[in-house]
Amino acid sequence: MSSVPCAAPGGKVVRLTIATLTSPTVAEATAAREGERIPLWPTSDDLDPSTLDVLREFMLIGRMHRQLIHRAFTKQCLHPAQAMCVGVLAHHVELTQSELADALFLSRPSVTRLLQRMERGGLVERRTAEADQRQVIVRLTPAGLDLQHRLHAATTEYAAAALGRLPAEDRADLARILGDWRRLAEDVP
Repeated sequence: MSSVPCAAPGGKVVRLTIATLTSPTVAEATAAREGERIPLWPTSDDLDPSTLDVLREFMLIGRMHRQLIHRAFTKQCLHPAQAMCVGVLAHHVELTQSELADALFLSRPSVTRLLQRMERGGLVERRTAEADQRQVIVRLTPAGLDLQHRLHAATTEYAAAALGRLPAEDRADLARILGDWRRLAEDVP
């Protein structure tokens, strides 16, 4: 775990802690108590070696990517869900709160709490829809738009540093293979 200084609303400086630990599943915790060792990764008994290599590398790069992105968000005093919300709102300009919940794959109560924090931080504004008083329209404030520009720049810098060093042909092959994998994964029940 590490912590970084962060400017909170009102100019107060606080420290945010970044945790990179993962919680064990119930089965793992039960097995650990009973002395049984469960492998962290599937083994060659479970998968062929090349599939195992791909899975291991994918999991490792995914973990590394999440940690790097989480660090970038934390430097901006954002939880990852807030950063996703800023990105979605920047793309759509304004959405109803229900549309935003759907776009973020979050429950409506979770989005309400998320937006309350972001509204207090001056990143979003909410108003009642004129056409339907039951709907709440959400949009970024100028501070929210500025934050999205900074997040975009940080993400661009990360992608250029991490992927830009691969040869163009390798990047094209990787994009094709990952796209194929995503399409196959969509068919998995």
